[in-house]
Amino acid sequence: MHERYRILIMAVLLAVSVFLTYYFHAILTLGTVFSHFFYIPIILSALWWEKKSVLVALSLAGLVVVSSLLFRPEDLTLNDYFRALMFIVIAFVVATLSDQLKGQQRIIQREKDRIQTILDTAGVLLVIINTDQTIGLVNRRGSELLGYPEAELIGKNWFDTVVPERHREEARQAFTRIMAGDAAAFDQKEMPIVSREGAEYTVLWQDSALRDETGAITGFLCSGKDITDRIRVEEALRVANEDANLYLDIMVHDINNANAVALGYTDLLVEILNDGEREMVRKLRTGIQRSIEIIQNVSTIRRLRSQDYTLQTVDLDEIIRAEISHHPDADIVYDGTPVLVAADDLLPEVFTNLIGNSLKFGAPDVRVSVKVAENAEDVEVTVEDTGPGVPDAMKSRIFCRFARGKAKKSGKGLGLFIARMLVERYGGTIRADDRVTGRPEAGAAFRFTLRKVGQPAARLTAGRPITSRC
Repeated sequence: MHERYRILIMAVLLAVSVFLTYYFHAILTLGTVFSHFFYIPIILSALWWEKKSVLVALSLAGLVVVSSLLFRPEDLTLNDYFRALMFIVIAFVVATLSDQLKGQQRIIQREKDRIQTILDTAGVLLVIINTDQTIGLVNRRGSELLGYPEAELIGKNWFDTVVPERHREEARQAFTRIMAGDAAAFDQKEMPIVSREGAEYTVLWQDSALRDETGAITGFLCSGKDITDRIRVEEALRVANEDANLYLDIMVHDINNANAVALGYTDLLVEILNDGEREMVRKLRTGIQRSIEIIQNVSTIRRLRSQDYTLQTVDLDEIIRAEISHHPDADIVYDGTPVLVAADDLLPEVFTNLIGNSLKFGAPDVRVSVKVAENAEDVEVTVEDTGPGVPDAMKSRIFCRFARGKAKKSGKGLGLFIARMLVERYGGTIRADDRVTGRPEAGAAFRFTLRKVGQPAARLTAGRPITSRC
């Protein structure tokens, strides 16, 4: 209430008090007055102005006593003095309680303002939905996103106001499940909202129940993050990725066809040309094979980048024997160890790169050995050769992308990088060692671990484990 109206009301009440005092003493010639009315201005002034109400009480107490002395002095008793004292006591008590009450209200208001400031500065939409589906509170971000003033949203039905019609029933059912205490309904979920102007936003919601002192649900605090732009970007990236994969598939298919034709002609040329010309054709064939390896590496890396994969049971012995069969003229030793490991259909690429690496960089008479050792939870596979070996300085980074050795036949650094990615994908580790401990020049030994089927994790082996960062 405006202060001016309070003063006007108090003036009227005091005037009525003066009139009643005069009427009872002077007109009715009674020794007492209708003092209950006097408590009205006293209590109102105490509620409005706290301790200043004592002045009003003193004025009214003095009015009663002075009026009795002027008009009915013979009727003035101790009861009249007691009544005047009670005016002052009532004023003091009510003023004290009013002051305490307003103090508590100020504390509550400051806390509400602080909470509102926190809500308004939050970068997400925050809304309290009452159990009757009406909006109890919305922060500034919510008002801005929805296009409504906060006061206009309060009390409106949330679902009828901001949920698109095609999702309204689904949203109401989810709200009913939350009311029923379904814990799964509190999980993060995406649900669209529509603004006053009709713009639709995709929001990631997280709900939390509000309860009273008895534990009963009184409403829900819902926080929503606008992910509309993220969804659009993800969709654009998905389309771009599909286009890129399409172009890559076309390129790989066409290049592989061209390489196959070129290899066929080089094989024919080797048969009809003389020795000097044959050497040139062999170099041409090596270049074509390198092109095939590059295409194969690109395809493997693309599949590795995919997050959609599931490890399955793989016969390790069958994989090793199949890879050895691709090199019928090479000296490769393998005793055979039947064991099932957790991997996928890309596991052969590990042996393709490791065995191919040994044959490529070793001398023409290089010997390659493949060994499998079973442990309690995993198996350790070793591919070793009698080639030039790996210098100690290169062992820590030979599996890094584009890392290359110093030999003349050093490759492009993708084969071992792919092998590492695959092994780590399967939960194992890989490292480079010496075939003969302490003698790098006596040949290299590449050791890696794979999980045995049914085991939750691989046991790390000793040596130089390769980390994901180079």
